Amino acid sequence: ELEGPEGSGAGLQEPLVIELKDKRLMMLCRTDRGSQFRSYSSNGGETWTPAEATDIKSPLSPASIARIPATEDLLLVWNDHSKIDASLKGKRTPFSVAISKDDGLTWGPSKTLDDDADGWYCYTAIEFVNERVLLAHCAGDSKVGRLNRTRLTVFDTAWLYR
Repeated sequence: ELEGPEGSGAGLQEPLVIELKDKRLMMLCRTDRGSQFRSYSSNGGETWTPAEATDIKSPLSPASIARIPATEDLLLVWNDHSKIDASLKGKRTPFSVAISKDDGLTWGPSKTLDDDADGWYCYTAIEFVNERVLLAHCAGDSKVGRLNRTRLTVFDTAWLYR
């Protein structure tokens, strides 16, 4: 059992887990503290380190992660709030990706996939097909309903490295 962040009303929510190259598990959780929180397990998920804030700035919105088959780097998909203005605080936009070449310790610069100020981008499934990345995700807005549309975003894996 993990404790939520100090002063948090939401605690740790919607965790994602990925196996690292050293066989440990890394978990990221959404929080209401302005970033994703991270925890590790060295025993297959039986116990976890205390969750700590990361530099992955985000609203109370889930992230998704997957290992890129061709490079073994990690791909993170989330609402990058590291450079937003105050009008977007708490919103699930922009829709961004970044890669980590060191198994999630650090992340390269994010790339924006969509940045509609009224957009609501979240709940992303990631699949790799040949040299392409496929992201199936919610992509609504206040007009159609924030979770009422599903979109497929496709791009070349090489784009991540440019």
